[in-house]
Amino acid sequence: MTPPRTEHRGQPPVEPAAAGDAAAAGTPVLALESVFQHVGIHCALQGISLRLAAGEALLLIGPNGAGKTLLTRLIVGLDPPSAGRVRVLGRDLAGLGDRGMAVLRRRVGVVLQRGSLLDGLTVLENLLLPLRASRLGRAEMARAARLVMTQLQLDGMENHLPRSLSLGQRRRVELGRALIHQPDLLIWDGLSDGLDPPAVREVLEVLRVQQQSRNLTLIGTDNSTLETLGERERVAVLERGRLVFDGPREALAGAAAERLELRYVLEGHP
Repeated sequence: MTPPRTEHRGQPPVEPAAAGDAAAAGTPVLALESVFQHVGIHCALQGISLRLAAGEALLLIGPNGAGKTLLTRLIVGLDPPSAGRVRVLGRDLAGLGDRGMAVLRRRVGVVLQRGSLLDGLTVLENLLLPLRASRLGRAEMARAARLVMTQLQLDGMENHLPRSLSLGQRRRVELGRALIHQPDLLIWDGLSDGLDPPAVREVLEVLRVQQQSRNLTLIGTDNSTLETLGERERVAVLERGRLVFDGPREALAGAAAERLELRYVLEGHP
């Protein structure tokens, strides 16, 4: 019965975090408490509870329609939950106004599944968007952009428009924009979308370097298990809006051997 609806290598300088250093105080970077989400009359997320500590990596997998994108939208604050609580970097999203949410988002990097580059801006202009509201000077912003472009093999593309790029190149620009302001939490919805296996490995290596050098917390979603997302990795499996597994990657095979439902999800059955 569902509850009623309720309301690395060298890093560019950035501004000090303004939303409170929750990670340093031992507060979970992410805490979901009995989260439900309704889409029309359909209960698309059912009682999801998760906690993620600073520096951990969470790979969220499941078939299409399992609720992965819905869950990431709740974490980013794009949608409110129908019931339950979402806390990010120690802040309850339900208690934040527009200004508080804007401050919090400066500490969160996001790569959306459907893409979010502005077609009328060049690669460099898209990359610099998160820094426009900062106090960084032009030279510092340029250095930050050069760094992420080199890390993501985008050198020489600064004046290209998104429509001239391949899908994989656009995904790397989106990742660069999510990393350029050195967030505490990075969320990537659809990790392998538009990327061939070698490109996925290259991107995951960039994320692992960021995690190791800055204690970055990672959340990535995909339809199936990838290579290791990062150190201290956990895998969470969603199926029809329910969390059917949450634990270390090395425990996943054993759990699937004992639970038919989980094994069907991992083998790609609807």
